[in-house]
This record gives sequence, structure tokens and C-alpha cells, in this order.
Amino acid sequence: MKPVRAGGVILRICLFCFITPLLASLVYTVTLLFGLSEGAMLPIGPVLILTVYVVFRKKLIPSVAWVNGWILMSLVLLLSFLVFVNEGSLNGMTSVFGFAVLPLYMGYLLLLLMDAHGVAYLMIIICCFVAFWASLLLQSDLRNIRSKIIKFAAAFTVVTVLLGGIDIYLYQNRPAVRYAGHGFSYMHGWSSTDFTDYTVYSDPTKLVTLDHPASLTIEGVENMPVMDGAEACYPVYAALAKAVYKDIDKIEKDWVTDGAGADGGSQAWLNGRVVSFTNTIQGFERLIERGIKGSPKVDLFFGARPSKSQMEAAEEWHTELTITPIGREAFVFFVEPDNPVSDLSSEDIRKIYHGDITNWSELGGKRQKIMAFQRPENSGSQTMMLYFMGDVTLKEPKTYETVGSMEGVVTHVAQYANEDGALGYSFRYFVEDLNQESDVKVLAIDGVEPTIENIKNGTYPLTVDLVLVTRKNDENPNVQKMIDYCLSEEGQEIIEKTGYAGVTR
Repeated sequence: MKPVRAGGVILRICLFCFITPLLASLVYTVTLLFGLSEGAMLPIGPVLILTVYVVFRKKLIPSVAWVNGWILMSLVLLLSFLVFVNEGSLNGMTSVFGFAVLPLYMGYLLLLLMDAHGVAYLMIIICCFVAFWASLLLQSDLRNIRSKIIKFAAAFTVVTVLLGGIDIYLYQNRPAVRYAGHGFSYMHGWSSTDFTDYTVYSDPTKLVTLDHPASLTIEGVENMPVMDGAEACYPVYAALAKAVYKDIDKIEKDWVTDGAGADGGSQAWLNGRVVSFTNTIQGFERLIERGIKGSPKVDLFFGARPSKSQMEAAEEWHTELTITPIGREAFVFFVEPDNPVSDLSSEDIRKIYHGDITNWSELGGKRQKIMAFQRPENSGSQTMMLYFMGDVTLKEPKTYETVGSMEGVVTHVAQYANEDGALGYSFRYFVEDLNQESDVKVLAIDGVEPTIENIKNGTYPLTVDLVLVTRKNDENPNVQKMIDYCLSEEGQEIIEKTGYAGVTR
């Protein structure tokens, strides 16, 4: 093979190492404009690059393989460094990695605008990988580069596998995954629990049912008070609706599958026409604001007592509320199973969450830092936590950030994760009956376990009311009928069989 002059070397490097990926990037851009999915685009660039290398393989020289190898190595090292610095998150790497690759892969920017970070990074690495091995294996005379390039390739493979394993581990355990809760998408609601078997139309169902017809029957969608509430209350009010609302299973199933809930319209974000579930914050807003985001107003809100800010919001909307206790529940604290601490005093918990006690060794446990997790503001459990703390202020919660393509940086409150020294809180039904938190140990408070018996007799110190919140003088007469039914023998039977303690009748 004749030696190639310096000018020819530069031209061939530009052809194979720079122009080819740019061409692949343009193809990606065109496919994006035609609406091809991000995943479907992944093979296009590598196939195009491989085709160019095969067609022009006689023009290949060792310098092309070396340049491609160093480009690939540099990008892998940069990507790994950024993954490590960002604790496994891809979102925070956009600007740095983007400046490094945009000269070669302009289509990368479009993928980022589509919030397809993972596909963008994977596309670039795959294209560089194909270019490197194609430029190596399609050389017309491998003998001239075999010894050096094979050593380089072997070393590169070892480094890539090692870094790749670390990157995958960090990505799978990034803050957005570790601290975001379970993230189960219950239809169009925001749930951390799989409620599939708790819908009014589920078959088989996990809902509590009566062995006889209910003493109250409400017919016609227009007469049925709309329900919403806290996540842990969904199995309660769904069971109440199934008992009282005639044909509610058919009404809701038809609405979700064929009606306004399925047409992508203004109400498509809801998961029920009458028995809906959003969460504590959204459900309460729908009660006091009488319908938001094009959704119907809520007439019956089930949950913990509203927070101070929620009551202030109701006053601003000139909405007078009636709060009716219909059950009893325990507010609980939990730790990892191997934590030797099994009992905490109320005062110790306040000191932990104020920041005065920071290590489990101060409480007879291991010598490890206490990771005291909190919950989002105005959630039912956070409202109860503020009530429990009284005049003692909460320290700043642990947070993590995510970056979206449109909204920018968004800060979230980190939810409980099974980490060394972790401490979290919720309601007993959430933890024990819905298994929202798995592999945890529920603590006794002031020496008392949060059992149903202790909730009923009032010995557990953090017993709270499960309440039904309604608007005063609601124009729908069935609202008061539902309040009375919840307090009736049948209503209390449903509440207690679901897993809550009843109220004294």
C-alpha cells in the first residue's frame, strides 16, 4: 500500500471521522421530522456509518482507526465522568456533553429537546463504537496496525466494560429513582401504589364488599357526589361507592375506556368520572375550587385533616367546609429492618427532625448518621407531621433535582429509601395494608405499638382521624346522605374491614 501524504491523511480522517457522523446526524434529524420514534432511530446512524466504511474501505488508513478510537475513548471517559459527578443522572449533563459532541452530531440537540437524553447519549456512543471497529476491521492491510491497535482495542474494551458497569449502576440508583417513591402511574393519577385491583370495576377485586344490599342506593350519575382523596383512602371510598352507587362499575369502566376519560380531552388526566383519584393536594383543590383543569368539582374528599395552608386556601375561595371524622388511623415512623432501635419517644423524634439528634448511636443504635426523610408539602402525611411537631420547626428536607426539556430544574422532596440509617413516616394502613413501603420495621412510639387495638383504645399517641371533608350546605342532598352512611353501621363495617379503626358510635 502506497504511503498517503499528509494532506490525504487529513482528508480521509475528515471523510470517515467527521463527515460520516455528521451525515448520520442529518439522517436522524430527517427521521425526527417524520415522527419516527427515538428507539426506532437507534439503528439508522450505525447502519449508515457502516455502509460508508464498506463502500470506501479501500480509502481507509490506520490513522482513521486511531482517531476514531481516541474519539470513542474520550466520549466514554467524559460520559462516565459526568455520570459520576451527577450521581447517575443524565439530565444535568446536557450542556457539557452537548458542547463536546455537537460538532459531530447535530441531531443530538433535537433529541435533547424531545427530552430523550438516554437515547441521545446511547446513539452517539453506538455510532462511535461502530465507526471505530469498522475502521479497524475493514483496513486493507491489517498487518501494519495489528499489534498496536489490538493492544489498544483490548485495553479500551476493558476500560469501557468497567466504566459501563459503573455507569449503569449509578444510573439505576440515581436520585430521581432512589428518592422519587414507587412512581406507579395509576391510570392518569399520581400514585405510589398499584390500585389496579381497587377500582370499582376491577374483577377480581380487592375492595371490601357487603354480603347484602346496602341500605342506601344512589342512582344516576348526576346524583352521585364526586369522590377524591388521599392515596391511602382510595380503597375506602371506592368500596363505599361500589356499595351505594348503582351500576358504578359499568359507569366508570365505560367512561375510562370509551368516554371523556379516554378521548385525550380536558378530563383525560382523571381516572374516574365519579370515583376519581388524584392525590391529597389536587383532590382538596378540586373540592374548594369546585373543579380545576376542566375536571368536575369534588363533593366528597377523604383524607387526613386539612393543613393550615389548605384551610386558608378554602377561605380565599370563600368555601366553608364540614369536616367529619369517619375512622381512626395511626401515624407511624419506620426504619430499615436491621436497625436495632425499635422504640422512640415523641420527644426524640422531634429532636431528630429539628436537627438536634443526628446519629443513631445517641438513641442506642448503630454509629451511623440518621437520614430523616420528609414528605411533600400539603400531602396528608406531611400535614400530620407538622401537627405532630407543634412549635418545633422541621429542618430542611433532603431534596434532589431533575431537569426537563421545558420546565428547567425542578426540585423534589426526597422520599424514603431503604438506606443505612433511614427514617421515614406515613400512615399505618399505607405501610402495612397497602405495602407501600416494603422491607421496613414500624417503630413503637413512647412504648406503644401502632396496632388496631391500640388505635381504638387511644393508647397509641399518634392516632389521627380519617375524615370526610365536604362543602357546607352542598346543593346535592346526597352529600349529607353519604356522610350519614359513612357513620352508619354498614359504613363503619366497610371502613373497618378495609383496615382502619372505626369511630365510636
